[in-house]
Amino acid sequence: MVIRKNLFDGESYKAEFAIITYRWLVSRRWVTYADVLAEYLGLESSTQLEYSVSKYYEYTKDDDARKKGIRELKKAFPEVCSAIKERVGKDSIEEDGNNRNKRFRYVGKDNDPLADMRNAKVINNLRQYWKFCQDSAGFFPKSWLEYFFKDCQDLLDMKAKRQKGEQVISASIDRILTNIEYLPSLYEAISSKMVLEIDYKPFDEEIVTLMFHPHYLKEYNGRWHLFGHVDGKDPEFGYNIALDRIQSKPRERSRVEYVPAPKHYYDDFFNDIVGTTHEEDAVAKHIIVRARTNYMFNLIKTKPIHASQTIAKPFGKHDDGEYGEFELTIEVNNEFMGRVLQMGDGLEVMSPPEVRERFANRVKNMMEIYK
Repeated sequence: MVIRKNLFDGESYKAEFAIITYRWLVSRRWVTYADVLAEYLGLESSTQLEYSVSKYYEYTKDDDARKKGIRELKKAFPEVCSAIKERVGKDSIEEDGNNRNKRFRYVGKDNDPLADMRNAKVINNLRQYWKFCQDSAGFFPKSWLEYFFKDCQDLLDMKAKRQKGEQVISASIDRILTNIEYLPSLYEAISSKMVLEIDYKPFDEEIVTLMFHPHYLKEYNGRWHLFGHVDGKDPEFGYNIALDRIQSKPRERSRVEYVPAPKHYYDDFFNDIVGTTHEEDAVAKHIIVRARTNYMFNLIKTKPIHASQTIAKPFGKHDDGEYGEFELTIEVNNEFMGRVLQMGDGLEVMSPPEVRERFANRVKNMMEIYK
């Protein structure tokens, strides 16, 4: 048997194509070079490719490094097939079609013939992650490390690195926040689908006890929020509480049936907002924000307000002055307003009129208190 180097190891284009090719083959579906290229490029199917595989690196407008990398597909695909045939037999891969449209299908008895290579890749990745955890102990909340690495040599190694001043990653904000120590147990409650009884004090209200079905944790602007379903409360899903308002350690309620969120619910929940808040009856609006200086334009360009942000007008001289504009489609909430207003007179909301008026009223109210 030929001793091969691990086809999946490393960060090369060839290794990426090998991983995708192998995943297709062990699924026992017919696969072509075009299918592998399409997945690599993030397309839904090979029908979305602009060119054939052989022509792609000649005509594509992708950067030069990527174009050269695509050539590695023609090396990776046959090497994966050859490695499988060596392990399982020459008849383990069927071929169909001519050279231009040839497709391949794995039919061998072993469901994971290159498991040793794949596992070696995973182990290598875990080693890298372990080193990352050691080097970045200043980035994660201390309570997380104490919880997940309790009684482990790893925790001692991390503390030793910190004492020697050898950490190489840290956070820019103070992570010693109220109730931050609850994060690990809340994460485990979500993972194990455990209902929690939580004593909670909403702002300017009395303490209430919530029967909380936790679904999702999100940090925004240095504050952690827990989302889920609460018995007897609206909304049915996406009920939001801030960790710093929890009054005592959450208690597990194993006899209460857990209510999960609908599939992909939280994938969409944050799409139209900045931060964590949906205001009552709010709808997404198309908003134009003007950057009044080149510095501010580049700042917002490189640090977007929201994922929907695109450039409406590049910075430069226009008929009504020098500026650049961005467009966003979002719900207006306090987090969005705060994000814009923190930039002072460098940003201006131009439209729609009702959103501009809301900003104008906020600025007027701010001016009143400074008179």
